[in-house]
Amino acid sequence: MTIKSRQMSAPDMTRTFNEWMRRYIEEPEKYTREFQRVRDFLADEAAGREPSYGESCTAYQFEIFDEMNATPIAD
Repeated sequence: MTIKSRQMSAPDMTRTFNEWMRRYIEEPEKYTREFQRVRDFLADEAAGREPSYGESCTAYQFEIFDEMNATPIAD
């Protein structure tokens, strides 16, 4: 997975992490694959590879960021 270079402000990161947690709380079943990600992370490290977890999380955070910016915020 290759991620293009992007930047996000600290307040935007805060908002997206809060949204990430909100989604996890509302639909925990969508996040049950985390245990597989833990196994993948450990396998990558054991094989001397850089784990792809951080890259996946970054992509997901920007996905949330883009979704939030596409939806008008109610006053």
